[in-house]
Parts: sequence; structure tokens; C-alpha cells
Amino acid sequence: MHELEALNKDLILLFEKLEKTTAEDESADDLVSQLQEMILKRQFLLQKTEAGQEDEDRYFLNKELRLSQEFLAKATALRDHRQQLLHAGSKSKRQLNVYRTIDANR
Repeated sequence: MHELEALNKDLILLFEKLEKTTAEDESADDLVSQLQEMILKRQFLLQKTEAGQEDEDRYFLNKELRLSQEFLAKATALRDHRQQLLHAGSKSKRQLNVYRTIDANR
């Protein structure tokens, strides 16, 4: 369980780094890869947890479920934001190409 708690803290820090990193920053790709690896490791650790006393298990699993939901919400928000940036960037490129075509036809 200590390993899982440490991993949860690392995930929180990684989400904070990702939120502060711009989409153009090349380190964002590495951070996303780290995030994916950590999520898979967390999933493995959760599956590996052994059953103990029922009340403690219920509290532990509820806590982990809430954390999973928070992580999912953060990951979804980050993904949506990055997609909006990519869409805005491609729209800007299309507009530039239109202006270049108009200018070339003069």
C-alpha cells in the first residue's frame, strides 16, 4: 500500500507539471508517456491489493476510487485542452494558407 500511496503522490505532481507545461513544449510528450506508465502501474497495484479486513478495505477502495475519478477528470481536461489547441493551430494554418493563396494570385 505504501507503494501505491507514493505512486498517487507522484501522479498528482505529474498532473501539476502537465498543467503548467505548454503544448508546444517537447517535454510534454515525455510527461504524457510517464503518465501513461504510472497509470498502468497504479492499475496493476490496485489489482494486486490483497483482501484484509472488510471495513478497512471498503475505506481504502473508496479512497482509491475517488482518486481514480479525480485523475480521470484531470486527464480528460488536459486532453480536451490539448485538442482545442491543436484544432486552433490547424485552423490558423488554414487561414494563413488562404491568405498566401490570395496573395500569390495577385
